[in-house]
Amino acid sequence: MRIRMALALAAAGTAAAMSFAPFALADVNVGSVDVGNVDVTVTDIASGNTFSVLQNVSVQQAAQVCQVDVDVVTATLLNGQSAKCNSKTNNHQKAWIKKH
Repeated sequence: MRIRMALALAAAGTAAAMSFAPFALADVNVGSVDVGNVDVTVTDIASGNTFSVLQNVSVQQAAQVCQVDVDVVTATLLNGQSAKCNSKTNNHQKAWIKKH
């Protein structure tokens, strides 16, 4: 009797967990505009040298690294501008998110 009850509860728990699975796998960018892949570049203020921190990554990945909002980055890039990367900018360097 206890085994049947345990199996029934396990089956019910599995069914309940599976009912939430499609929501967990849903695409975050549904209905959004696709900007394409981007690069995160850093320019040294003193020397003027520019180097890439990230190349050919999604807007969401670049926004997470730079600690900025994805919607702000997307809107800025769609306007033909480069978005500022706040977490990588300091007194010695400036960082930007640019279209790839």
